Amino acid sequence: MYKLETHLHTIHNSHCGKREPADIARDYAKAGYDGIVVTNHFNRTDLFGYVAQQFGDRHNVMSDYMRDYYELKVECSKFGIDVFLGLESAPDFCTYYKYAPPYGEILVYGITPQTLLRYGYDILNFADQEEYYEWAEEQGCLLVVAHPFRKICTQLDYRYLHGIEIANLHPHQNSYNERAERLCDELGLIPTGGSDYHEKGGEGGGIILKRAPADEKDLVAILRSRDYEVIKHR
Repeated sequence: MYKLETHLHTIHNSHCGKREPADIARDYAKAGYDGIVVTNHFNRTDLFGYVAQQFGDRHNVMSDYMRDYYELKVECSKFGIDVFLGLESAPDFCTYYKYAPPYGEILVYGITPQTLLRYGYDILNFADQEEYYEWAEEQGCLLVVAHPFRKICTQLDYRYLHGIEIANLHPHQNSYNERAERLCDELGLIPTGGSDYHEKGGEGGGIILKRAPADEKDLVAILRSRDYEVIKHR
């Protein structure tokens, strides 16, 4: 069995993250995880208002965004933990940082470092969900709405999503997971779960796989197969 975290934030890439990569590696080794998907926030405000400030260079924001991912790979390798890239994205059409809804965050699985660096800010510029979905299909990525029933969120268009996060186990948020699971079942979408890790003690969620994913694309294949178990309780 393979225990995988699918929703995690680091200190230099997400304004809400509190832990350094080395500390995260120790936390997850102690908690018995085999793999981590790093899903730092990917929106215009975090990139240019937080990541750029962390590293003091607004000209290399995309490279700076990748720093914690690469550092986490190094630190986790010391404990035999795999690290995969993901995003918690909010393109301009659904970002919280605008005056009117829709508001929401979309987890992206299957995105590789090469794809992210190739498309970069273009991901933020999609006109709407349909365009984002079409791009994801072309790139072999999955779009999974994160914690869709939190108070700040509004409902996105589920025709243009592959899955729903049904078990967000953030210890300080009510994500109304039962509602999310019912909706996922009704729509027949792919269910996922994650810790939504921000700080020590936040680990505990994710999914249990029958085997290790070879890479980000193989993780997509496993998610599409639905041959895994979502961790629903800490």
